[in-house]
Amino acid sequence: MIDQTKLDLFAGLRAEHYAFLIAQQHRILLGGPARKSEGGPPQVMIIIVEATGLNDAEAFIAAEPYNRNGGFSEVSVRPWSQVLPEVTSGDLARTYDAEVQKAAN
Repeated sequence: MIDQTKLDLFAGLRAEHYAFLIAQQHRILLGGPARKSEGGPPQVMIIIVEATGLNDAEAFIAAEPYNRNGGFSEVSVRPWSQVLPEVTSGDLARTYDAEVQKAAN
């Protein structure tokens, strides 16, 4: 969660934040702020990153400039499984077929 009392901090660190993202973009699958309303202030920053494990993901967010400087009131690191877009064409259909097969037995 973005600490709404520290939005000025974010403005001062924006260039460092973008430099970090550029340096790490090879492992970032997607990312960006989420807002309560269009054009409103950011409420949450979501980054889905390729990591070798939980420790690697935690090290990534620990190094992120906004986080490193206390800009977040809460940080959550969780495993994520990609369903869409499909990594390999047909993955979703194969998963669906397997689920239908299980349900039929």
